[in-house]
Amino acid sequence: NGILTDELREEILQNSNIYSKTRQLISTLQRRGPMAFECFCTALVDEGKSSLVQLLKESTIESEVSKDRVMIPIGGDIFVVVNEWDDKVLIHIRKYEKNSADTYVPTKKGIALRLNQWQLLEMYVNEIDAAIGQMIDDVTGVPEMTFHLGKGVYVSVNKTYPTVDVRQRWKIPDSNKIVSTKKGISLTYDKWEALKGTFPDVRESVPELETTTPCILSEDHQNQEGMLRCSNCNPFAEPL
Repeated sequence: NGILTDELREEILQNSNIYSKTRQLISTLQRRGPMAFECFCTALVDEGKSSLVQLLKESTIESEVSKDRVMIPIGGDIFVVVNEWDDKVLIHIRKYEKNSADTYVPTKKGIALRLNQWQLLEMYVNEIDAAIGQMIDDVTGVPEMTFHLGKGVYVSVNKTYPTVDVRQRWKIPDSNKIVSTKKGISLTYDKWEALKGTFPDVRESVPELETTTPCILSEDHQNQEGMLRCSNCNPFAEPL
């Protein structure tokens, strides 16, 4: 039906595994016009996958009924979005784009924070602001300052790049090297200021924050051994 061009097909097939191919296919279909989904379903039926089509359409109905708790723009089509997934409340900082129906859809550029990670982001605001000032004034002599939000998610302020980067890091197996991943987002300083302005609205839409406590504030974390034993605070298993 002309939904996928040869070029788009090749881009999808260049992915290294089935999961990545499927994810890019779905992402591409969302941008290929109002008939793309129905054509996709027809193709699945032709391949004997009618049960999958039923599941997809049921999922589409559920997604249309469910609404994000809040979606706050902070500039450049970047939004702070609160939603629920798998019985967990997540707070996203994510880049969105408009599809052919002129509706905003999320992209892979961004990160989802758990409630205790968002709380730490709120707690570190003054320190992050101070780091920005120090990097601008070049008074520290260090190229980067980082703040761990738990589970390997770090906020970093870099002297070379004037941004606040919120990103997942990963430890390369069988090595001590920890590297940044593509799961994250870099915010210019003005977008960081806008992000801080969303804190009251997020608090209002997420009452669960009032009963959530970051584990670093728990009694058993008031010594180094307690911190090192915690998989949230010490995700890369540094030795005791």
